[in-house]
Amino acid sequence: MRKYFCCGVQLLFVFLTVVSLTPSTMAAQTNGLIIMITDFGFKDFYVGAMKGAMYKVFPQAKIDAISHGVSKFDIKEGAYTLAKAAPEFPTGTVFVGVIDPGVGTQRKPIAMRTKNGNFFVAPDNGLLTLIADSMGVLEVREITNPEVMRQDVQSSTFHGRDIFGPAAAHLANGFAFEEVGPVMREYVQLPISFAKIVDDAIVGQIDVIDEYGNAITNIRPDLFKKLGIQRGQTIEVEFSRQRSVFCKYVRAYGDVPVGVGVGLFGSGGVFEVAINQGNLAEGLKLQATEKCIVRRGSD
Repeated sequence: MRKYFCCGVQLLFVFLTVVSLTPSTMAAQTNGLIIMITDFGFKDFYVGAMKGAMYKVFPQAKIDAISHGVSKFDIKEGAYTLAKAAPEFPTGTVFVGVIDPGVGTQRKPIAMRTKNGNFFVAPDNGLLTLIADSMGVLEVREITNPEVMRQDVQSSTFHGRDIFGPAAAHLANGFAFEEVGPVMREYVQLPISFAKIVDDAIVGQIDVIDEYGNAITNIRPDLFKKLGIQRGQTIEVEFSRQRSVFCKYVRAYGDVPVGVGVGLFGSGGVFEVAINQGNLAEGLKLQATEKCIVRRGSD
């Protein structure tokens, strides 16, 4: 009799454990980190106010940032910067992105859970496109639950403080992801461009112009291997409107003299074109999304 009683207790314990872990009550498995990325800059009160809103929700939070210097309103640059930095953070990190030129319009606030166990809070404007592509998506939800938003007056122009920041802080504090709002089957995704070989050239585009004026492209190392381009060779990199630069394909910037053109695969894993200790983008008036064609030069 005691044996059956013990078995019954064990089964009841298992049942209660399963019930307690149903999606409606499952706490977010987070580590307390909240990582921001914005185009706010540092001149105004925006960064501080958003941090304050998060600390109100979760005073023990550890808040840091990838960048507050994303070019104003540049969603694609923000998506690239976020996707390159986010993989370096531990599982359970909550990221909150505010590059939001559509603030106050019909665009939705969303929360995304990725397959590697991280959480992202952002406007539904394509900012999470590259994260979804690289990390994989478990679920996306529209943020509608008033419990995760600022409880007093909300502004139509500062959702970073009033919606995104508080929602991220609630998730970081263990709020159930499933309770932020309904599942979204469709969300905004930016078009992703892939470089390719055309005849004897690699045709890609500039994804980002970095702080140094370097042109960061979408060209990956396998295309160089397919064309047989070796380090030490001279290559020609042509941009839109017939602007071009000849440079050495090397391992590091210091492998060429100061002021000389250089091409290499940088820390982001993609091809970069630069002037060593110069500003290539300023000199050639380059912009993101421009076409970029790489050819072998004559050695």
